[in-house]
This record gives sequence, C-alpha cells and structure tokens, in this order.
Amino acid sequence: MKLGDVGELEILERLRKRFASCSEDVIVGIGDDAAALDIQGHTLLISTDTMTEGIHFDLTLVTPYQVGFKLVSSNVSDIFAMGGRPKWSLLSMTLPPDTEKSFLDSFLEGISAGIKRYGLDLVGGDITGSRNSFTVSLTISGMAEKRVIRRSGASVGDRVYLSGPVGEASCGLELLKRLGRSVNLERGEELQLSLKWESVGPLLMRFLLPEACDVSEYSEYITSMIDISDGLFLDLTRLCRESSVGVRLYEVRLPVTEALGEVSAFLGKAPYGFITSGGEDYQQLFTSREPLSMFIEIGEITDRGLYIVRRDGSEEEIRPEGYQHFVSQ
Repeated sequence: MKLGDVGELEILERLRKRFASCSEDVIVGIGDDAAALDIQGHTLLISTDTMTEGIHFDLTLVTPYQVGFKLVSSNVSDIFAMGGRPKWSLLSMTLPPDTEKSFLDSFLEGISAGIKRYGLDLVGGDITGSRNSFTVSLTISGMAEKRVIRRSGASVGDRVYLSGPVGEASCGLELLKRLGRSVNLERGEELQLSLKWESVGPLLMRFLLPEACDVSEYSEYITSMIDISDGLFLDLTRLCRESSVGVRLYEVRLPVTEALGEVSAFLGKAPYGFITSGGEDYQQLFTSREPLSMFIEIGEITDRGLYIVRRDGSEEEIRPEGYQHFVSQ
C-alpha cells in the first residue's frame, strides 16, 4: 500500500500511535494545531508548517513575496487557534542552486512583512540546497495567554462559530488559475476585468496575502477551536473527532459575501463548494456555550453524526472534503 492510498489523516494517526508516550511536561502532543509544553509553570506553544513548490504554490500564480507572507500567517494562525500569542520563529529554506538572488530577496521581504505584522522575532533556522524544487518551513513558538484551547473541548449543546467568512481564498485561487498569471498586490497592482476590482481584490488578497484571525479576546468563552486551513468540512470533522461529538450545520447560516457571490457567478461555480471545501482562509472555527453575536453562528454540537441542513430543509451527511496531502485533489 502506498501513501496515496491512505492519505494525510491516516499518516497522522500512525504518528500519534507510534509516539503516544510523552514526558509529563507535554501538555498537548501530536494532533492539534500546535504542541503545548509546560516550561517551569509557563505554557510554550510550538507549531511548524512547510510549503513546497508545486504542492502548496505555483510560482506562475504567486510571487515569492506572497509565499513568504503566507508562510508566516499560516503558522501564526495555528498559535492563535490554541489561544496563544506568537513570539519567536525559525526559518528553514531548501533552494536550488540556480535560484535568482532577486527571488530570494522578494521571498525574504514577504517573510519580513509577516514578521512585522505579527510582532515576531526570527531567531534562526537552516539553509540547504536542492536539485530542483523550492521548499520552505517555518517553526513558530509562543506563549498561551490564559489557557490552552484544544480541538477536544466541544460538548453537546455548544454553538458552532466562524470568526469570519470562508471560501474567499479558494475562489480567489480559482480566479488566478483562469487568469494564468500572478498579481503583485504587494506593489499595488490592480487588474482591469469585467468584474469590479472591489469584488476581485479582497478575494485575491485573502488567497495571496491572508491575515490570520485572532479571537483570543474571547478565549474564556471558547470550548474548542481549530483554524480553517484545509476547508470547513474537513477541519470541522477533525474537531468533532477530537471532541468525540457530532454536529449539525445550517446552509442558510453560511456567509456568502458579496465578493464571493459575484466572482463565483463569473466563474460559473456555486459559492457552496468554495465555502465548505476550500481552504487557506485562516479563519477560526470554534465552539462556545455562549451567544457571541460578534461572530457567525453556523450550527450546534450534537451527540453523534455530522450533518448539514440544506436550504430546502433536507439533511445531508457532511463528508470531510478539503485539502489532504497524498490524496488526489
């Protein structure tokens, strides 16, 4: 059996079983958005993300600057999902020898912009050579502000919330694929299209230069949380599995922004697919027992089963659709 036959989730489960035994200072190990370690009474959070050319990004559609900025945001989002404050980072780069210096400078400019945006320090890393592909990895650490928020804290009766709309990043990616070129948003570039730039710009920004969402101000009300990096349905499934609960969502509550509706129509696609299965929005999906009107309530936690009530009132099983490595997309 090959890795393509089992997928990323099965590989993760194998890792968890093989390395289940941990020392007493490990509060949270493999399987959450970040690890949590007890360091002399303080809780240190650590997470890492890797991005590989041809898998995570296509350099005909994105700039090196955008790769760098998104790498920082994706890591910061993991720390935010645990209720933490990111502080330090390590950057590792694997570069082909024919990489242009201007390419590296642009990538590091994006890293620098991300570091400044979130108030981080870059304190080290590693540099290696590669035969042909560009791979970068950022390890980020920070401190839990009040308490560690895990994926496993949801209970029956909790409300399910989104910190903001989802689906815009994947819709922006689909539009980029149609355009077949990169857009230098960091240089202020705007496109002349039949669509309003007021609709196109935010979707491209959400995909190319996403900003992680921090809801730590409300952490005392949050029972479980996960960041949406691989798609609403897939990440929701992960949260429910960790909490051993079910969920019922309502399609009418899923937000469709004006920009998403307009660009989806232009692409000839329904917003529903982008919202439920698109990734890289870096919003937070969380549960709470409290009514939190400042966020988007999309459903409730149940004792079993994962379902969504469609607009026509029919109930449909939620399938964990979204991005998984080693699985054909």
